[in-house]
Formats: sequence, structure tokens, C-alpha cells
Amino acid sequence: MSGRLSWPLVGRSGELHTLRAAVSAPDVSGAVVWGAAGVGKSRILRDVLSDLAQGREVRWAVCTSAARSVPLGAFAAWAPSGVTDTVPLVRGVIDALTAASPGPTVVGVDDVHLIDDLSAFVVHQIVQRGLAKVILTVRDDEPIPPAVHEIWSAGRFERLDLQPLSLDETAELLSTTLGGAVDSDATQRLWRLTRGNVLYLRNIVEQEVADGRMVQQRGSWRWAGGLVMPLSLIELLESRIGALPGPVSDVIDAVAVGEPIALAALVRITDAAAVEEADVRGLITVEPGAGGVQVRVAHPLYGEVRRTRAAATRLRRLRGLVAAELAAADDRDDVQVVVRRAALSLDSDLTPDVDLLVRAAHGAVWLADLALAERLAAAAIRAGGGPEPGFVRAHALSWSGRGEEAEGVLAAIDISGLTDGDRARLAFLRASNMLWALGEPDRAKEIIDDASGTVASQARSYIDAFLTVYWFAVDRPDAARQAAGKLDLDELPAVVGAEIAWVLAAIAADAGRVTEAVATAEAGYRVVARSLEAPHMGFNIADAHVGALLMAGRVNDAGETAERVSRQAEDLPGAAQSLGAAVAGVAALGAGRLDTASVLLERAAAGLSASHAIGWGYRYFVPSITALAMRGAVDAAAAALDALNRLRRPFRLLDCDRSLARAWVAAGQGAVSEAIAVVREAAATAASRGQFAVEVMCLQTAAQFGDRTGAARLRELEALVEGPRVGLAARFAAALRDGDAAEMAAVSQDFERMGDLVAAVDAAAQAATAYRRQELRGTALGCAARAGALAEQCGGANTPALREAAEPLPLTEREAEIVMLIGAGLTNRAIADRLTLSVRTVESHIYRAMLKTGTNGRDELAALRPRHR
Repeated sequence: MSGRLSWPLVGRSGELHTLRAAVSAPDVSGAVVWGAAGVGKSRILRDVLSDLAQGREVRWAVCTSAARSVPLGAFAAWAPSGVTDTVPLVRGVIDALTAASPGPTVVGVDDVHLIDDLSAFVVHQIVQRGLAKVILTVRDDEPIPPAVHEIWSAGRFERLDLQPLSLDETAELLSTTLGGAVDSDATQRLWRLTRGNVLYLRNIVEQEVADGRMVQQRGSWRWAGGLVMPLSLIELLESRIGALPGPVSDVIDAVAVGEPIALAALVRITDAAAVEEADVRGLITVEPGAGGVQVRVAHPLYGEVRRTRAAATRLRRLRGLVAAELAAADDRDDVQVVVRRAALSLDSDLTPDVDLLVRAAHGAVWLADLALAERLAAAAIRAGGGPEPGFVRAHALSWSGRGEEAEGVLAAIDISGLTDGDRARLAFLRASNMLWALGEPDRAKEIIDDASGTVASQARSYIDAFLTVYWFAVDRPDAARQAAGKLDLDELPAVVGAEIAWVLAAIAADAGRVTEAVATAEAGYRVVARSLEAPHMGFNIADAHVGALLMAGRVNDAGETAERVSRQAEDLPGAAQSLGAAVAGVAALGAGRLDTASVLLERAAAGLSASHAIGWGYRYFVPSITALAMRGAVDAAAAALDALNRLRRPFRLLDCDRSLARAWVAAGQGAVSEAIAVVREAAATAASRGQFAVEVMCLQTAAQFGDRTGAARLRELEALVEGPRVGLAARFAAALRDGDAAEMAAVSQDFERMGDLVAAVDAAAQAATAYRRQELRGTALGCAARAGALAEQCGGANTPALREAAEPLPLTEREAEIVMLIGAGLTNRAIADRLTLSVRTVESHIYRAMLKTGTNGRDELAALRPRHR
């Protein structure tokens, strides 16, 4: 993307309505738009005037500080030539502004606080005499001249206080401007920096895009690296900050490097009078906090400007002073304070404190700030901190997706002085990094096998723990449970215990033991809570927890769990926000809220794929494809599935999830028999591994596609799988087999009560088709209408069963399938290959379909079932 971006007006529909209503009201003179500089006052005035120009005469004047000293400077363009006397000059301007037109005139005056007195008199006369409607904009931090107050007293004005954009509105503006989704981390950073000020946002984004730090990857915009302040924005902000006396500069710079900083501490390291002056100038904010009165810069970008402009030596000195104040405070050992102290010390003139750096590195991991943890640990290593900072740094690098660097750090640790426990820990970390970050399970197994022969028995838990993880990763759940037989979560090191909790919860979930899965997940959360090393593992545990509840049919419980996790992630940096969105997206998909699921999963997959392409990115890319296909976005889903298939994932292959995605894509393309075969094969694979809840999900999906063969097996699974889903799926499959339309309709209602709306859609649609076969058209129409209404609740579900119920054709299932594939653009040969039929058989089905429908060719047949794109 090159050149200037086009910035649409977003998030202002209510404000535009207010201004239009003010212009239309007969007893209102106009409106006054108040707001901070850069919030968008001029833009909203320009847009509303452009809109009003359809049927009205509009005038727009801009007041400036340069024209303030010139009489009629604001309206110079309307001044009659050759007239010098004030009275006829003013009359001429008024006449020009309010000249007769097909409709009433509207006069817009931007930045009216800068208006000259004679121009103000012109506006006053227009308002007093009711010659035109007037819309004014005013900066809310500027003094208002008496002449402007007189304008307001001459008529009745609606006041509109224009607020900065909210986070959601900022996200909408960014995605609209950039023409694609923007990952949540970038959106959050930009919103925190600009606080929704559109002028600031525009300056930053345009430079970051132009300089290549903000780039589009796999359809989503990401912001890599730190902010480089545009010179134009620096100059703009400096003009607003104004010239600062030296003591006030000290205050602003100290707050810029150390915010939030206690007021008492700020006064000690700067000057009390200067602090007061900074407050009066509006450069800082003073607000109560848990530890007393805290001080911040008035706007985040003020701090950015000062850190950019101030001398490096000055900033180093101030960071040292702030760090020393924090070290003397009563809460100096609080984790967040420890992290702040150490972070300030990194770029200060203080002597490195190894113990502080190591403690802070652990604390930064706990706060999910892996980038800071890596910096702090690296500083501790340089300061001679021994092996511990190496462990922490490698952990942070590995979880950040930088596996090669993590392996380099671990390989450099001197093992000669390590205890048996630390040797085992080193082996566990190296093997885990090799497995998950580098995607080499065989090499990971070699590392742990080599260590197994040298590790003392008392450190054996690390070995057994990794073997548990390894067998789970290579889809051997029985071997994983066996390896975990002697492990106790409460006795394991916390980061290891959290990973084992995830593994065991996921295994129990897949097997249908939901009570065990939930209990294990809860135990895992407790391990995470007492650890400084495992915050991200909490999201893996939540993924297993939500999955267990969804497969059991406890859909509402899954939603509540996901909402809690998502809230926890909102205030965390980096990948944590994407992980929170991902877990919420999985829960939304399970509930059939497809519009929400698509947004969350697409955002999460895009955000996580840059650093964890075959890990978290892959994991959530799969259900995002399913959500697209369920909504009928078949082309997009098929393209995404092709992209997924090009990725090499050598661990935890997610057979069921990938099969469901593939099946929904095939069904959306019209190959329903292929979709059924795919999920039935996945069900058989799950059964062979003892993953009975997974098998239930696959067989239920097959039934939603119209498969009539799963009832007997689902009845058997009722004895093996906990939760309401399996019994409901068995009833659905039996009703399909028996053609029992009334039971299908009842099952639809039960699926809705359970919370699975897409299954409720399909059961109602299948009921409609069955009633139609029985020539009970009224009841069939009722079921079809119910299916359609449920599909709307889903955010636009578009399933094969729904299409069949909504667009009945006198065709067999095979004929209908072939008609769909014709609509997808397949040749007879391609259809034959896809459905494993002969070309002659396909041609026969097409011929019979044409006879039944009275169509004259493949094109007319395809038109009977237009593709939903």
C-alpha cells in the first residue's frame, strides 16, 4: 500500500444525526460541535455540510489564528469587491452567504474560537435574523471570545460534545481504512497511544505503513517493532505542549520515563512548584490510586514526544532516580513494582542488580510480557547471573515462537555446575522447545531419552512429564496417560504441572470424561495462579476446558468459561489477547454464533500465525475455516483450507477439527456424500484412540449432513460419554433413520435448549424435508421457517439441510448433490472424480434431473441452486 490513505468517517452516525436534526428543527438556530484538537470536528462538519448540500445551499468558512487580526478574515471569500465602508461590506457578506437558493442555507464555521470580531458580527446577524442555519466548531481547551458568546445568546443552539473514538470504533476505522482486519494487539497499542484521536492516529498509521513496520500478513495487518514518531506529529504536539521552563521539563520527562509515579516521589526528584505548573498547563494528570496519588502524562503521546526529543543521558539519569524511589517504597517487592524497577534500570545509569533482574524476568513472564522478560533475562546473563536467567530467557523466547534462539540459549548453559534437578529441567525445556517451537518431535524424544539415563531418580518427574506431553503430541493418548501415572500436579514444578494439566484435561475431554476434564482444568488453573512461569499455559488449559464442555453438550457453561478467560486476557500484552479471543471464538462456534466466531477466530489466527504458525496459529486457523464454511462463505473457506494444507504441522494433528473443516467445505460446495464420508472416517479414527466424545461430534455432524447410519453406534456411546449431547445426537440419528419428522422437530428444540444452534437449524430443516415427503406441506413450511429463523440467530448459517428445506427440488440426494457441483463450476469428469462415479453415471443423473425439473441444460440446472458466496 503506497501513498496517503483514505480515512472514512467511522463511529459518528449518532453525531451526524444530531447535526441533521438541529438543521431541520424550525426552532433551532443550529449546532455547536465541541471537542479536543484532532478529535474530528472539522471532518464531521465537512461531511454533514456535504450531505446537506443535496437540496440546500451550504457555505463553509475556516477561522485561523493568522486571519484573526484581519476584519472579515473568516469571510474574505464572500466580501464584495471595491467596497470599503464597513456597513455595506458587512451587508454584502451577509447577502453572499445567505443568497436565495432552492432550499434553506447552512453556514458552517470551523474553529469559531479563532474568529475575528467583524466576522463574528456577521454570524451574529445571520443567527439573530434567522437568515440561515449555523453550525460552529470549537476547541474545548481554548478561551472563547465575548463575540462568540453573543452569537450563542442570539439563538438556540444544540451542543454536541465530540468524544474520541472508542476502542471498537478505532478498530473499525483501521480495518476500513487499511482494507483488512487489524490484529488486536496493534489496535490496542494504537488506541492506547492516541486515545481515539483521529488526527494522531492518522499521522502514526500512515508513517508506520509507509515505512513498512505495519504490514499485512495473511489478510491481517500487524504492527512490528516500536513506534517511530512522525516529525509532523512531534512538531504538532510540541506546539501544543509549548515552551517549557527547565524545571517543568524535568517534571514531564520524569513522568514520561516512570509513569505512573507517586506524587510524593515526583516532588522529591523534581520541584513542587514545577509539578503544580505542569498540572496547570494540562501536561500531567493527578489521580488517586491504590498506593496514593499517582501522576501520568496528560496524553500518552506527550510522553513519546519527550522520550524522542530529550537527551539520552538525561533520560538515563531520570530513570535511575525513579527506580531509586520505587526501591525505597513500601511496595518495592510487589511483582509489578519489581518489574518496573528492573525495566527502568535497564536503560539507566544504575549498576545492574542481578537478583533484581532475575526476579523481574520471572515477574514479566507472569505478567505475560515475554518481550520484556527476554530483555531482563538477557541483562541478567550479561551481568553474570548464572544459569537461572538462561532458563527464563529461553522460556520467554520459546513461548514467543523464537525456537532457534531459545535452543541457542539453552545449549549455552554450562551444565557442569547444575544440580540433578536443574539438569532435568534443562532437558525438559530443550525437549519442549524442540517439540512445540521447532516442530521436531523425534529430536525432542532423543533429547529426553538421552537425559533419562543420566537424571537421578528424584528428578525423574521432569522425564515422565515430558513423555506424557510427547505421547499426547504424537496422538497417543493411552501412552500419555500411562506416562502420567505417577505424576502429581501439586508436586511438579509449576510450569510443568500446568502443561500436564492441559494434556490430561484434553485427553479426558476427547474421551468424554467431562467431570475429570473439568476437575483437571480447575487444578491446572490453580497451578498457573501460584506460578510466575505459566500464564500462557492457562489459555491451553482453557482451550481443553471449553472443548470438554462443548463436546459434552454443556454449551452455556463453555460460554461462561470462555468469557472469563477472555476478560482476563484483555489487559495482557502480546499473544495473550489473541489467545483470549481464540478461546472465546471456539466457544462461539460451538454455540452456533457464527458471525462472532468468524470475527474472533480470524483475528486470533491472524495474530498468532506470525509467531506461532504451526502452533496456536494453526490450531485456531482450523475452526475459523469451519465457521466460514458454516456461514456459506465457501470460496473463502476453500481457499483457507488450501492454505492450511500447505502448512506442515508435525505434532497433534487435530484430525477431528481438520476433518470437520474439510467436511463443511465439501458440503458447502455440494459434495454432501463426500462430507459424510470425511466425518465418518474421522469418527472411526477417534474411536480407535478412545476419543469417544470426538467420535460423537463427528457422528452428529454426519447426521446434520443427512447420514442415517449412525444411530446404533451413538446408542453404544451413551454408556461411554458424559453429558447431554450424546443422547440427543443418538435421537437425531435414529429419527433420520426412521424418517420420524416429529422427533426431528423435537430434537431441534432440544438442541436449541442445549445451546447448539447450528444443530438446531439442521434438525429443523431435516424435519421440514421429512414432512414434505409425507406431503404435510403446512407443517413442513413451519419447520422450514423455524430453521430459517434459527439460522438468522446464528449470524447467517447456510447449511446443506437448510438449503434443501428452503429450496425443495424434486431430486434424489445424489441428483441434488450433482446439481450443486455443477453450480460450483465442475465438469462432468470432475464431478465423477470427486464422487468416485463413472462419467456415464453422472450424465445419467444429470439427464434425470433435467427431466424432473423441466430444464434444458447444465446452466439451467445450476441456476436452480445458486451458490451462496
